[in-house]
Amino acid sequence: MAESKGTVLVVDDEESILQVASDILNYLGYSVVTSPSGQEAVDRLLQGARPDLVLLDVIMPGMDGVETFRRLREIEPNLPILISTGYAERSAVESLAEESVTGFVNKPFAIETLAKRLEQILG
Repeated sequence: MAESKGTVLVVDDEESILQVASDILNYLGYSVVTSPSGQEAVDRLLQGARPDLVLLDVIMPGMDGVETFRRLREIEPNLPILISTGYAERSAVESLAEESVTGFVNKPFAIETLAKRLEQILG
């Protein structure tokens, strides 16, 4: 088996999105860890997990993507965080415009687009 290109933490409350993202990222050669909530993602980092990149949904119940983003940045300021957005999430995305977001990717994921963004960020 080929060596992994890196580990991506996918954070999304929708199981189907977690599965699709995992399948795409595995196909592209990345190791994948999933979290169904922002709190779980924060807890993973507090427990010492250090993914190479986080793919973070914006709209989630409980701790939303904006708060999750800020908490992850507090724990690991240089962690690349790619925001995953649906077409109706403009206001939440705008609230992150002033933050140090690594980039954005639209849902549903296009393999080529996701591959290009990850290559730009992780090399």
